[in-house]
Amino acid sequence: MRSMRTFAAGAVALLAFSFAVPTAHAAAPRTDCDKALAAAQQAERYYDGLKTDLLRSIADGGHPGTAQRQALQKAESVRNSTSTEAERVCAGAS
Repeated sequence: MRSMRTFAAGAVALLAFSFAVPTAHAAAPRTDCDKALAAAQQAERYYDGLKTDLLRSIADGGHPGTAQRQALQKAESVRNSTSTEAERVCAGAS
């Protein structure tokens, strides 16, 4: 149960950080390509954070639960779709 709390705390911290960083750059004018790239980068960071937490939990002797695995799969799906969308939007902007 302790590893689940650690995982949840890490996920919440990453999510809070991922929302805080883009707001620092909000003053600059942004194109659709910039927005799509920012969303793809945010999804990538979130996925990487979840994966790191999951692997750390396993290394510490924990056993990831179904919820952790599903969260990682969903984050991977979002990462892939936002990356594809960024490629599409930015290719059209060239």
